[in-house]
Formats: sequence, C-alpha cells, structure tokens
Amino acid sequence: MNKTFYILPTLIFFFCCSNTSQQDNSNKVNVPGTLQETATDVSSQVSLPDSAQAFIQQHFESAELQYVKEKKSPKAEGTFYEVRLKNDIEIDFGRAGNWIEVKAEGAHPIPTAFFPQQIQTYLKSNYSNVDVESIDKTKNGYELELTNDIKVYFGLDGVFLKQKN
Repeated sequence: MNKTFYILPTLIFFFCCSNTSQQDNSNKVNVPGTLQETATDVSSQVSLPDSAQAFIQQHFESAELQYVKEKKSPKAEGTFYEVRLKNDIEIDFGRAGNWIEVKAEGAHPIPTAFFPQQIQTYLKSNYSNVDVESIDKTKNGYELELTNDIKVYFGLDGVFLKQKN
C-alpha cells in the first residue's frame, strides 16, 4: 500500500510531462504577400500583423522568409513574433506588429533606413565605415551594436547618450 501511494502519483506526473513535451510551439507558418515559407512542418497558421508585414517588405524586400514563430511573452511590451530571414537576420515584433529588435548573424549587416533620422545622421557622421549588427528598441531608447563591437545608446528622441567599447 505504501509503495502504491508513491508510485501512482509518479506515474501520473511522468505521463503528463511526456504528453506536453511532444507539443511543438514554434508555429512555423506562411505569411501572405511576397514572403515565402520554406518549412514543411506547419502546425498552425500564424498571421503577422499588417504593420509587421509592411515593415519586412519595405526594409527587407529582397530577403526570403525562413520562419515565423509566435511567442508568448511575460511582459506586455515583449516579443510576440520572431521572424527569421534566410540572410540570417532576425526581427522581433510586438503584439501590434511594431519592431522591437533587429539583429544580424553572419556577414549581413542590417539596413538603417528604419532608424530614427537623428540616429542615422549620427552613424553617418561618426561611424560611416561601420555596419550595424543589431538594434534594440526599449522603453528608454535604442541600443545599437556595431560590427566593431562598440555599443551605442540613444534616447527615445534619437539623441546620442553614450557608447561602450
């Protein structure tokens, strides 16, 4: 009787865990428009907000889509969509389709045309021969990482705050 008391809950626990571990929450999808999905295992449809689709088509028009994942974020301003392009650029979008982070892995720098104008001007004046690897938009401003491993910080208004080497 005493062994049954310990074994039964353990079996129930393992049964429940084994069922949830088989679920895939990556949600690879087709995105309407010119972006094409290459994944063959599509578990459900995820629809990016129109503003996210427009952002990708405007600033990454020649890049092909690798995948889109819908995510659940514990923070209201957190990432809700992760988009990966075949040129190794990843874009995170919020619930409404606003970009939160854009980062490049490998040899492809990210375009800067969507940066606030003051940031674009600062980069042209101070880092004209350096590409941008990533930009994060936070509640306090923007954090950029350059290909020379310098981090540059700007306020929400695009005014330069500081840099870290």
